[in-house]
Amino acid sequence: MSHAPAPVKEKAQSLVAANAAPGVPAEVPVPLVLDTYVPPQKTWKSYIWSTLDVPKDEARFLTKLDLTLISSAALGVMIRYLDQVNITNAFNSGMKEDLELYGNELNFANALWSAAYVFGQIPSNLLLTRVNAPRYIAFLEFAWTAFTFGTAGVKNTKTLYALRFFVGLFEAGHFPAVMYVCSSYYKPHELARRNSLIQIFVSVGPLFSGFLMAAVHAGLDGRNGWPGWRWMYIICGVISLPCAVWTFFAMPQLPGRAKPNWIFSQEEIDLAKRRMPTEAKFFTGLFKWKDIKRWHTTWHVYLFPFYFLVAGQIGQAGGSMIFWVKSYNVKGQPPVFSVAEINIIPLGINVITIVGALTSSWISDSLPGSARWPSMVFAALVGVIIPAALGSTPVHPEPRATRWVLFYLTALSSTAAGVTWTYVNETSRNDPEKRAYVGAMMNAFAYIFTAWIPIFTFPTKNQPYVNTGMKVTSGFAAAALLTALAIGYMDHRDKKRARILGDEHESDKRRESDSTPETPFDEKASL
Repeated sequence: MSHAPAPVKEKAQSLVAANAAPGVPAEVPVPLVLDTYVPPQKTWKSYIWSTLDVPKDEARFLTKLDLTLISSAALGVMIRYLDQVNITNAFNSGMKEDLELYGNELNFANALWSAAYVFGQIPSNLLLTRVNAPRYIAFLEFAWTAFTFGTAGVKNTKTLYALRFFVGLFEAGHFPAVMYVCSSYYKPHELARRNSLIQIFVSVGPLFSGFLMAAVHAGLDGRNGWPGWRWMYIICGVISLPCAVWTFFAMPQLPGRAKPNWIFSQEEIDLAKRRMPTEAKFFTGLFKWKDIKRWHTTWHVYLFPFYFLVAGQIGQAGGSMIFWVKSYNVKGQPPVFSVAEINIIPLGINVITIVGALTSSWISDSLPGSARWPSMVFAALVGVIIPAALGSTPVHPEPRATRWVLFYLTALSSTAAGVTWTYVNETSRNDPEKRAYVGAMMNAFAYIFTAWIPIFTFPTKNQPYVNTGMKVTSGFAAAALLTALAIGYMDHRDKKRARILGDEHESDKRRESDSTPETPFDEKASL
């Protein structure tokens, strides 16, 4: 927090008032914050990895962080998304027939998961900032692992619904939590590629799930009287358990509460606090009503959650591919695609997403000022064009490759999530509590709508004949495109005003220095 001279402060308050949301009382106090962060001078090494461009002691510390924090966060995200898509893979690999899920039961199960996920978002982030962060995140992973094992024995839809609800409840706090911990340790110019590395495991989970489902079905289907999809949940639980153990031991505590352990020395903890001075206080994130009112006078609380809300619907278009592949198998005729092929063919989407997300983060870091909004605009633009094309072409075209390629291209609309999380953390880096709040709001708003919109746009019983849903998805992408442009404009305006304010602050300090009366000449002293 910086304190400016009175004339500058008055001007700053008038500038901040212009950012206030409509209907918010003008008397809500807004603290003056000067944007003092200056990215370091870069060499060619930083374009490969930022750790290569810092002093040795800092490079050692960052390498330890990458090997512990990023690895545990990425593995946790992979397991969570592995579980999230397992139900779709299981549905298309025997669960539908075994549990007689011939209506919209899959949609309802996913809706209950999403409802629990939304419900747990903000309370989980509140709790995160008051407890031991690594222990809490590990507890979440252990809890959903237990319910994953339980899903292997599900006998009816009611049990399936209950298990999916509790899995969603425990998974709710995980992604915002690991992103919050990362943003507490890494500087803005270090964060985009790390966030994107974590974010791509959102795609690695489903990618791994498809291959795993194919392998389990080939090797374990019918073993001990259990179908392959039940063995799939057992194997996933076995994989999830050691990942939770690694999180327990490897995930670092928040800088303000960190103590020396088997990984980090006291000198490295002190270095972490010096690198991120806003994280040095012991408690962060205990939201108060006056803080929430203040945050709601800024655009971040509205535009970032709305962007995530509409952008989160774009991925539904690619999710339809597995149903499209299976639809070529007509009952009573030889199958066109095997169970393994049904699970593996759609994985091309995940491969393209992984490569695209990494490319997007590297490009974003290399743009002037490390601009984030161009990546968001590109992803949204793809989301406008490709689903519209899918919704306007035959479901079973000749040649088949036409629709196949369009499904794969939907991957490019999901490449900006890591950059977006970086953008959120950068724009609120001076206010850790607000950063946690906006992050939770983003995830919550995205899943509030993901819980019920697909029931109408992509109903399971109509798959893959969902051309209307494709067109609606294109509309959501158009809204995401406009929102990304608005975010870029507002951020540019804020930075411009901060520079003006900073320049005036320095000018006032110089004027005060120049106007200070000189010490009277002491004639006796001079003699």
